[in-house]
Amino acid sequence: MAGRRSRRRRRRRANLDVEPAVGSPAKASSSSSGGSTDRVAQRKNPLSRLQQQPEEEDDDEAWTQSDKRAMRRDLLNLIHRRYYLDAISRLPPAALRATLARALLVGGHCFGPLHPAHNIILNSLWYAAAFPLPPPPTDDDSTADDVLLSTDGIARICHRSLDGLLASLRHFCPSLSTGDALCQLMYADADLAEAVALANGTSKSSALLVMAPRNLAAFHLAAQAAQHPNPVAFARFASSVVNAECSVVPLLLIRHVLSTQDIDHLSNVLVPVLPYEPPDSPLMLSPQALDLISCQKKKFKDSARQVLSVVNMALQQYTLQTGEQLILHSVCGVNLLDKSGLNNCYHINFLAYRKDCDSVVGAPVLFFTEATILTRDESDIHLCVLVDPATDIGCCFACEAKKKKIVHPTYDEYLGCREFVEEDEVDCGSNFPNPLDVDFVFFDADRDRAFASYLDESIGSGNISSPDV
Repeated sequence: MAGRRSRRRRRRRANLDVEPAVGSPAKASSSSSGGSTDRVAQRKNPLSRLQQQPEEEDDDEAWTQSDKRAMRRDLLNLIHRRYYLDAISRLPPAALRATLARALLVGGHCFGPLHPAHNIILNSLWYAAAFPLPPPPTDDDSTADDVLLSTDGIARICHRSLDGLLASLRHFCPSLSTGDALCQLMYADADLAEAVALANGTSKSSALLVMAPRNLAAFHLAAQAAQHPNPVAFARFASSVVNAECSVVPLLLIRHVLSTQDIDHLSNVLVPVLPYEPPDSPLMLSPQALDLISCQKKKFKDSARQVLSVVNMALQQYTLQTGEQLILHSVCGVNLLDKSGLNNCYHINFLAYRKDCDSVVGAPVLFFTEATILTRDESDIHLCVLVDPATDIGCCFACEAKKKKIVHPTYDEYLGCREFVEEDEVDCGSNFPNPLDVDFVFFDADRDRAFASYLDESIGSGNISSPDV
């Protein structure tokens, strides 16, 4: 209940009770047809008033730092829970193992011309097809049956997506301050076209028409803000994907769970013919950098085996308790509670299919489990329950303090849920320790030259540190 009250307080605090200025788009259109226009008028949005200010007067006097942190925190939770978890659940595990895990965590941002979840899927498919990785060595055991996605990688792509959304929204609506843009994105559920429509007091379809000729510049700015590996190529793709919308969106609407064949079809539509790019000269890494990459890959794999062992034990316990058979889809959130008094436990989110007569039924569902690190049997699984990303808002500062995006149950007891801290103390900034585990696990010398240079420079200066795996 405390979580719900806090969220309501933040919503009220962000919604300043100011009428739009006379002559502003929202005021002028308040009596027109419904849709986004009515919602702008009903909410008495202050943004139309602020849009009358010159662009250089980009102050945030209407918003305190606490306001902006609260809006950013809510948007990050929305982007993670509603869009990334949904997108991950729709991708086949085989495709995630082969190519899409890296593509999603590096280039699968939620901004673009379509629905945020669709943007994540299509941006990931395009990046994987446009910039493919070489096949792994034959002795590489990374092709195991189970998928464990980098928890920090998911959190980072959420933060970077929000940075890109803000950059593109302020390009389309240059008079918005950062606080105004955050507020519009909250009202629009982090949907860029909807946010542009709300800011201008028009319908989403009208906003899309107005956005079209400016998409190339807007998506380039978004990709730069989000640290996309190739902002220029992404901007060209995202501004042209509307041309393929008639063939890709119906498939995404009809097929909630995509098959490997669907992935192949969409990839061919999005990247029919790639332009020729002359190969770069071979990259020569220092022996220290190669050793560090190899060491961190091994560390991640060892940790993954341990986590997957815990998850498989949790699945067994859940089956014993409910009689329901499950098949693991992927692990999408892991945190080690290693502080004093937290008993060295894992908090884990994983997706699993329901099983009936040796076949999966429906889309994967999300679970939360708490277990001791060295799980030996079912008695070490403290909790394994279904969670709903839309309604379960359990709070765990032990996870939030480490920027671990994990959905916790609302009513069940677990370690860390009684930890109290002021929400403003939780860091919601977009700065992440560089590098993360995902940077090592999916390192490719041809694609990650900037990261390779960073490693060599950091090793030479003694500033490199091991990522939190």
